[in-house]
Amino acid sequence: MTEELRAAGIRSHMRAAVCDRYGPPEVVRIAEVDTPTPRAGEVLVRVHATTVNRTDSGVRSARPLIARLFYGLARPRSAILGNEFAGRVEAVGEGVTSFATGDRVFGFNAGFGAHGEFDTGQKVGGVVIRVDPSN
Repeated sequence: MTEELRAAGIRSHMRAAVCDRYGPPEVVRIAEVDTPTPRAGEVLVRVHATTVNRTDSGVRSARPLIARLFYGLARPRSAILGNEFAGRVEAVGEGVTSFATGDRVFGFNAGFGAHGEFDTGQKVGGVVIRVDPSN
């Protein structure tokens, strides 16, 4: 975690719904994990709302079995599932000019991670959209 994030009052650890093995819903647990740091081209979003959808259930259960080829053979590659989120930008990575700290956003993260207190948007294949408060 960078000094800038600490100065902004962001803790080095966050709570997240973690799924580190395949199985029924009971394999998901709440745990303390490292808070992600936004890389170049990413934003750090404090997640206010997320969804649990068919994709999350399919990855968690590894059904159909062929899904393991995409998400990890022995266990999920991403322990924190969730790809849809809404929240507020807390920090921006290098080169980000279309978002600022405090912007309200929603988005889709193809790399998962939205079932935590924070998520880094705009991973490969992801999209983050600013919410216009005047609407």
